[in-house]
Amino acid sequence: MLAPLLVSFAVLLVLRIPVAAAMGLSGAFALFTSDMQIPLAVVPQRIFVLLDSTSLLAIPFFILAGAIMEQGGMARRMIGFAQTMVGHWRGGLAQVDVLASTIFSSLTGSSAASASATGSVMIPAMKRAGYPAGYAAALEASSAAIGPIIPPSIIMVIYGSLAGVSVGALFLSGIVPGLMITLGLFAVNAVQARRKGWGGEARASFRERARAARLASAALVAPLIIIGGILGGVFTPTEAGAVAVVYAAVISLFVYREMGFRRLMGSVFDAALTTGIIGLIIASAGIFGWVLALEQVPQMVVAWVQSVTASPSVAIILVVGVVLVIGCVVDVTAAVIILVPVFAPLGASYGFDPVHFGIIMCLALVYGNVTPPVGLLLFLTAGIAKCSVGEVMRYQIPFYIVLTLVLAATVALPGLVLFIARF
Repeated sequence: MLAPLLVSFAVLLVLRIPVAAAMGLSGAFALFTSDMQIPLAVVPQRIFVLLDSTSLLAIPFFILAGAIMEQGGMARRMIGFAQTMVGHWRGGLAQVDVLASTIFSSLTGSSAASASATGSVMIPAMKRAGYPAGYAAALEASSAAIGPIIPPSIIMVIYGSLAGVSVGALFLSGIVPGLMITLGLFAVNAVQARRKGWGGEARASFRERARAARLASAALVAPLIIIGGILGGVFTPTEAGAVAVVYAAVISLFVYREMGFRRLMGSVFDAALTTGIIGLIIASAGIFGWVLALEQVPQMVVAWVQSVTASPSVAIILVVGVVLVIGCVVDVTAAVIILVPVFAPLGASYGFDPVHFGIIMCLALVYGNVTPPVGLLLFLTAGIAKCSVGEVMRYQIPFYIVLTLVLAATVALPGLVLFIARF
C-alpha cells in the first residue's frame, strides 16, 4: 500500500494537482488498491475523527480575529506605531516592516494573514522609497514567516492536538525563537541598508510617538490579553481565540469605528473561506498520514534512525533535514499532519522534551513557507510587489541564514526556548 500511495502522490504533483487534493486522492487510491480490504467508506469517518477536535477550534477563531483586525484599522495603526519607533533607523521602512509583521503575527498566528495585512501597505511604500521590489517581497515573506512561531500559532495548535502536547506551552515557547528571528531580520536590514545607502526617515518626536502609541493602544493591548490570559490560566488557547475575535470586533466597531456590518460580514466570509481551505488540507493530509500509520511508517522511521545513531544530536539533525526537504514540496499545514505521527515518537525515544521537540519541528517547517516550489509566502509577496518569484529569490539568502541560525540555537539551547513556559 505504501508504493501506490507514494507513486500516485508523485504523479499527481507532477500533473500540478493541488497538494491537498493530491494527498487525499493518493490516500484513497492506496486504500482502494490495498490487500487489507478497507472500505472507502472509512475515509469520511477518518476525516471526521481528525477534525472533531476542540483544540482545532482555535484555528477559525484566530483567522477571523486577524481578518477583523486587518479590515478594522488595527493593522494600519500598528504599522503607524512601528514607523514612529524604528522608522528613523538605517533602512527605516524595512525595519518598520519587520516590527509591524512581528506585532501583527502576535495577533493572528497566520503567516499569510500577516503578509497580506502588512505587505499590502509596506511593499508599495518600500518600492516608492527606492527599495528593489524583490527585496521588499523577500523581506515581507521572511517577516511574515514569524507568524507561525510567535503565539498564537495555527501550526502549533495542530501539532499540540496531534501529539498530545500542551498548546499553551508551545505558544509560550515560541516567543523567544520568534523574537530571535525579528532581531536577525533587523540585523540583515541594517547591513543591506549600509551597503545600498538606504537611509531612514526623520526621527519621530516624543509627541508623535505618544500619539501613535495612543492610536494603536487598543491593538497593542491585544497580544497582552491573549498571552497573559493563557499564561495566567484565565482561558485555554482555544478560548483565547474566541476572546481575540470579540476584542477585535468591539475595537473595530465601537472604538475605531472603521468597520460597519457589511465589512464585518466580509471578514467573516474571508475567514470562513480560509478556514475551509485549511480544513481541506488537514482532512486530506490526515488520510495520507493514516495510510502511513497503517503501513507502520512511524515505527520504521524510528527503527531506522536508531539503527543509524544513538546520539540525540545526530538524530535531531536527521529529523530537521527530512523536515526541510518535505517542507519544500508540501504545504506547511499538511506537512505538520504528516510528520507529527512519524517524528513525535522518535523525539520521545531520544529523550527530547515534547514541547522543545515541537518547537524545533514548527520552526523547521516555517522554511516551507519561504522555499520553492511551494513557498506560499514567496508567491503571495511577489504578487503584491508585482515581480517574479525568481527576483524575490535573489534577495532571500541572508534571510535563510537568519532562519538557519535561529533553528540551530533552538536545537542547542532548550533551556532558553522553554524558559517562559517553565516560568
